[in-house]
Amino acid sequence: MPNYSRNDLTGQAYDIILKKIIDAEYEPGQKISEKKIEDDLQIGRTPVREALLQLRQERLINVIPQSGTYISKIDLKDVLDARFVRASVERRIMREAATLKLTAEQLADLDRIIENEKRTRENDDFPAFLDSDDIFHEYFYKLTNHQRVWDWLKKINIQFNRFRFLRLKIQKLSWQGLIEEHEAIYDAIKANDVNEADRLTANHMHRMLDEEESLIDSFPDYFSNID
Repeated sequence: MPNYSRNDLTGQAYDIILKKIIDAEYEPGQKISEKKIEDDLQIGRTPVREALLQLRQERLINVIPQSGTYISKIDLKDVLDARFVRASVERRIMREAATLKLTAEQLADLDRIIENEKRTRENDDFPAFLDSDDIFHEYFYKLTNHQRVWDWLKKINIQFNRFRFLRLKIQKLSWQGLIEEHEAIYDAIKANDVNEADRLTANHMHRMLDEEESLIDSFPDYFSNID
């Protein structure tokens, strides 16, 4: 193993555990032990303990006295709130992007992003598909000089991303629909059609929760604050 500093190892442990939580490798409600995580990560007790403390502060780990440590369930209220914020911000981002004259380089970048999304779908590469979906959205934050906003949204979007992971994992037909919506948004921005970019983005963000009820029915033990 490389000679990381303790802080680097803590960050590495945090990133790996967080990804396992978002990807439901550590399932919502699952009881876990510090020792199991140390064995999974092969990093060491202190960095794992510090990472778990941070995740506990972020309400992704739940410690119940005299019972144990559990992966927090997906808080549906947090999911809905995060989607509300993300949709509100992203509509502004896409409207702003639609006022720009995209350069040939920027158009080529977006073409590559869309093509990569199609390739990950064809290869049935689920983790890569999720990454490419994020890359598409993040590109417009960069394009409009709002990278910091994207970085901030990533923090409040964790519960939303856990929900999104489950939704796309069990409903693969949605993958093609998401790509088509990305293409439509891209076309509206290329055409400098501000209102159409706004309308398409609003529909796109709403779509992510369209199957909320069926997803909860499929994974009833994964969620809290359902009512």
